[in-house]
Amino acid sequence: MDEQLDEIISGIMCTDSSRIRECTAALELAFENPLTLSRLCQILVSPREPQVRQLAATLINQRLKKLHHWQLLPPEHQAAIKSGMLQAFIGEQHKTVRNAIGQLIGTLVRHEAAKNDLWLADLLAYVNQRCRMADPKESVLGALLFSTLADAAPGQFNNQMTESFELFSFVLMSAQSYGNMATPTVTNMMEGITALIPLVGGHTAAEQTLANVVPLMLSALQTFARIGAESELSSGFDILDAMAEHAPKLLTPHIKSVVHFCLETMASKLLADAIRVQVVSFVGCIACVEKRVIVKHKLLEPILVVVVEMICTESESESDEADALDNYFSGAGNTPGASATQALEIMSVHISSEKLLNTLLPIIDPVMRSGDPLYRRGGYICLALILEGCSEAIKRNNLETILSIIIKRGVVDKDPGVRSVAYYALGQFSEYMQPQVSAFAIHILPVLLDFLHTLVLEKALDQSEGPCYMTYRRMFYALEVFCENLEDKIVPYLPVLMERLLGCMEQRKIVQIRQLALSSISAVAIASKEHFLPYFPTIMDALKQCLVYECSESLNPLRIQAIDTLSSISRTVGKENFMHLAQDTTQFTLTMLEQGPDDPDMRRAIYSLIGGLAIVVTENMATVLPKIMERILQTVATTENDCRTKNEQDDDVEDDDKDDSDDDELQVQNDYLFEKAEAILTLKEFAVNSYKSFSPYLTSSLEAVYKNIDHGQEVIRKASVDALCAFVIALDNVLDTEGVLRACAILMPKFSKLIKTDKEPSVVRNLLNELDDLIRAVKSAAFPTPEDVEIVVGAIAGVLQNNTACQYSVHSGDVDAGEVDNEESECNEVLVESACNLVATIGQALDRDTFSMCFGRLYHLLLAKLGNAKRNDNPDRRFLVYGVLSECIQPLGIRVITYFDALCPVFLDGTNDSKPEARLCCFFGLGELVYNAEYKSFGSFSVILQALSNAIASETDASVLDNICGALARLIITNFNLVPLANVLPVFVSVLPIRTDIVENAMVLKAFRVLYVNARPSVVDFICQMVSITLHVLFNGQFDDCESHVSALTFMIEIQSEYPDQFNNVVNSCTSANFLEFVQSVFS
Repeated sequence: MDEQLDEIISGIMCTDSSRIRECTAALELAFENPLTLSRLCQILVSPREPQVRQLAATLINQRLKKLHHWQLLPPEHQAAIKSGMLQAFIGEQHKTVRNAIGQLIGTLVRHEAAKNDLWLADLLAYVNQRCRMADPKESVLGALLFSTLADAAPGQFNNQMTESFELFSFVLMSAQSYGNMATPTVTNMMEGITALIPLVGGHTAAEQTLANVVPLMLSALQTFARIGAESELSSGFDILDAMAEHAPKLLTPHIKSVVHFCLETMASKLLADAIRVQVVSFVGCIACVEKRVIVKHKLLEPILVVVVEMICTESESESDEADALDNYFSGAGNTPGASATQALEIMSVHISSEKLLNTLLPIIDPVMRSGDPLYRRGGYICLALILEGCSEAIKRNNLETILSIIIKRGVVDKDPGVRSVAYYALGQFSEYMQPQVSAFAIHILPVLLDFLHTLVLEKALDQSEGPCYMTYRRMFYALEVFCENLEDKIVPYLPVLMERLLGCMEQRKIVQIRQLALSSISAVAIASKEHFLPYFPTIMDALKQCLVYECSESLNPLRIQAIDTLSSISRTVGKENFMHLAQDTTQFTLTMLEQGPDDPDMRRAIYSLIGGLAIVVTENMATVLPKIMERILQTVATTENDCRTKNEQDDDVEDDDKDDSDDDELQVQNDYLFEKAEAILTLKEFAVNSYKSFSPYLTSSLEAVYKNIDHGQEVIRKASVDALCAFVIALDNVLDTEGVLRACAILMPKFSKLIKTDKEPSVVRNLLNELDDLIRAVKSAAFPTPEDVEIVVGAIAGVLQNNTACQYSVHSGDVDAGEVDNEESECNEVLVESACNLVATIGQALDRDTFSMCFGRLYHLLLAKLGNAKRNDNPDRRFLVYGVLSECIQPLGIRVITYFDALCPVFLDGTNDSKPEARLCCFFGLGELVYNAEYKSFGSFSVILQALSNAIASETDASVLDNICGALARLIITNFNLVPLANVLPVFVSVLPIRTDIVENAMVLKAFRVLYVNARPSVVDFICQMVSITLHVLFNGQFDDCESHVSALTFMIEIQSEYPDQFNNVVNSCTSANFLEFVQSVFS
């Protein structure tokens, strides 16, 4: 038995994989003998090599992890193992063996927790007793056991949470009293507490204890830093990370001390990069979670000063490398500078734009003027990073200033590294400053075209790396992004632009430059649409040279880009202009999928091209789909290359020699991710453009894509949401009502959960918008049960209260919804806007009673947002809320009487708003309120009429005047007896006809009819004006529905019959031949 077990252990420890498998199988058979477990326990406590004893502990743990294996042991054996393992842990000197024994004890604790036997009590008593001993050799054993148990079985401490945190406090205070905060006991206790922090919520006493010992924790961390104990500092700092994620409010009273410690650590170049990376990431997170406290305590400026310094002082050797620049831009590098960029980008998204800009711009302005190119480059990196998160504030206040800095200084800097980053900043600027930045094309495009001209004249560029090539890459990025968003404003520049891009496609240019030029041509095609047609044949000739079935490895990226460019062109030049290429393109895609290289990036491009073909050939995809669906669904379903396991990532940290190969592996895995995302979006294209042909595959596609909705990568989650919503709309289009209901019964709870729990704002924003489109399309079928309505409304309420995972608001549950918004970021404003719009959309899908209950939950949150917008003078937010409230009235119908007394004063107050769009919504809302509330509104007629009278005398905005007329029309329709017609009608007809908001024409016509039928004497004197106004609307086709058009014709025929003189006078007074011809054809 002993020899057999020794042979098994030896085999498992060897490097021969086949022998390892054989010995693992032999161990399974050996465990059938009860003596095997006993023998392993003996080996564990024997004087054999530590590796053997560690493996013995691991094998015992693996066996006993399964509860039924533990339960099969006789009670006396269980008792012996429990007692023996505790003694082994106490006596073990080797750390690896002790850790393995600790994991085994953790397994036993999980199994025995419910028994309330003496062993568990003795175990915890031992921990408590040892940790309180003055002898550090004794206390460290208790702390180590505590740490091990907390890591292995944290859930078992739920009933001991208060005692555990009190023990932690005792250990820290004792260490402080002995004058040594850097003991192993402190380190182990901090590691154990870190494992318990995710569970501390709800344990009030434990939370209070933890909050109280934050200063002592910081003292320990400062001691670790001072003596250079970097490993202990890193593991100890995990406790702050855990608190920031799971209990940030406990850090709030100590935020100044925490931040100052972090800034000292970040600024210290004596510490290891890994520690500085960890700390700067924490600071970026805590600055978002605790943004209001950070601003209140004036900590934003010192944070930004240190972050900018870290970005600007990356080592000289790294700064010249192209991949180092990429790490800067993506935040993907594992260096302090790259991590600082990520922290700054996160802060720009989640902190108030005005406050961030007012603090950051004065810091980076002198940096960008520095004589050191590293600092200048760092300044432009900072500028590029904040453009997305602060876009609206920059558009309002800093657009021309920042653009001037980039154009006049950055892109002409003598240092290629600075120029490269400046071009990247220009690309970011072009992407996020739309549409305002398009007005500066006259300043931006000449700079880009001049650079292109230089590149065309360049006789040789023989390398695809280094600062020169990086500058070209960033220039093309800026050109591509700027052109893609120009739309028809690009037309005047097309001849020169296309000439120079085609010049970059010459064979003598390196592949990478030709590839970049093709990508820019895609952007030009997207922007120019039909104006691209004159260049279509020339571009196709160039593409055909690249669209080959076989090519060298070096030319494969160019081929992939050619496929992407063809995909863009197929989507933009119009189906009639691309149709003649459809058959050859289809054959190419099928052949490449079947016979092409096993390259995920190639398949991604092919999927994109197939999606473009669906736009062109629509339902003719029926012949193609059977040949490709299996492959696409296989790509969607596979999880093999999605991500590496945590263990694999940990292995990377331990093996620095694998860095280069790991980078290559990660790039390949990224390619697989993008392949999967494109496959999902291609299915969406089928559902949108070829839904009849695609209908047999809808169910299988929905099932496959749904499995990706919780994917770890946001690009996959966003694509999955897009596709799932498109699938449901496609089911509705093919009249599969049962399919819609089944799908929505699954999707609505899932979508609601994602809104609440997803940590990426872009995912939640995309989901809210897609959900809006889905509900608009399928109406009430989106909510198969009342519970579905409830959970969606709950998710919307969560967004309005800043109470979702992606909104970074530790205070959301503690303060009023309006107060939370005081430091609202642009990212959060967009989220709230999407949620608000969804409120009105839900109203269109539900019956009045159901929507009234939903509105009752949400309208006070909307009013809180409005109150905050008034206090902060946020006109866009006021416009949003007024608009949503007004759009909710029609779906409420008569049920709006419940909310009349709350809404009427709101709209009346809003009629004096400084923003015309807000006033428009309020006048529309007043009219709708009266029209739908009926008798409930009668008591408010006089005050509403007074508001309309005041406004009509002073208003100059045409759209607002239109909605004032619409409101007057609704009052007349609702109860003309309460309207002083003698005073109102002259003014009413004087501001007609409707100028821009033609939807109001239907209400004006209806008011005319009501008065004509029920108050004829009042309108006799205005017959001519009524005829003139109505004929004007008819002649210009300004009724937006057929019913109103027919009603107007009938009304005019009645007047022509009853008041022929007035009718003819109006007609004869018109000098337009087309108008006279129209009247003659319709009324003669």
